[in-house]
Amino acid sequence: MQAVHRTILKKATVATTITGTFMSLPALASAHFGYDLLYKGKHDESVKNLQKVLKREGYYKLSKPTGYFGPATEKAVKQFQNDHNLKPDGIVGPLTKASLNHYVKYDGELLSYGDRGERVKDVQDHLKHLGYYKGDLDGIFGPLTRLAVLRFQKTNDLRIDGIVGPETFQALHGNPKAAPRSEANVKVKTLSSRKPLKNTTSKILYMSATAYTAYCSGCSGTTATGIDLRAHPDAKVVAVDPNVIPLGTKLYIEGYGYAVAGDTGGAIKGNRIDLFMADLDDALNWGRRTVKVRILN
Repeated sequence: MQAVHRTILKKATVATTITGTFMSLPALASAHFGYDLLYKGKHDESVKNLQKVLKREGYYKLSKPTGYFGPATEKAVKQFQNDHNLKPDGIVGPLTKASLNHYVKYDGELLSYGDRGERVKDVQDHLKHLGYYKGDLDGIFGPLTRLAVLRFQKTNDLRIDGIVGPETFQALHGNPKAAPRSEANVKVKTLSSRKPLKNTTSKILYMSATAYTAYCSGCSGTTATGIDLRAHPDAKVVAVDPNVIPLGTKLYIEGYGYAVAGDTGGAIKGNRIDLFMADLDDALNWGRRTVKVRILN
């Protein structure tokens, strides 16, 4: 059986390489259905997702998805392929996945900052393969995921709110624009070039830093310590874990300058900080980086 599967894989790879399928398909075409070929004998979550879509469209006849690619699934796949002018071979490769992707339905639940789970992980997966998301597929809708969603929405002319709702969901599963190549090499301007004064540093930490704006999803614009960021767009405020850096602490952060620990965040735990920036482009371009943080006397 393994030899048969290797033959199937080899033939499918050669065929798609010759036809240029890998080059012409959207990068996320197979995200919902995994990144391997699906064929008779496979048993995993990707097969179950496949069965759910095929059942909803009337092709899969069993009472419920099982996750096992058996005769019923193979028959359903061949019928779907035949109806969509695809080679009816019963193998779910890049072309079949690209067609199936258009039938993935929005389930009505918004995804936003602070959410967790497999649905978040699936969004991260899509965004990562499009070049927007650089973090781990951890299923946590934290600062890095939020910024990736904002960047995706901006590039694809969607409402920029950092929320994965029906419009953003459909865009992810349609024909989305990949992240511009220039984003990978963009130079972030230094927000403050002043150096910290000598003999004022009591402690140095190296922390993972992301960035946020006063208009992010679920943001009131007022920090945990009462600073109105919308009224004071030039304020240098950092969201911290109070167990690591107490609120009110004065800081100097490389690439950002002097700031105050004046906010908190659900995903800001341990050696993580979130830098307030008035401009959305500055926040998007910052991304995620490790910075030296000086705690000042």
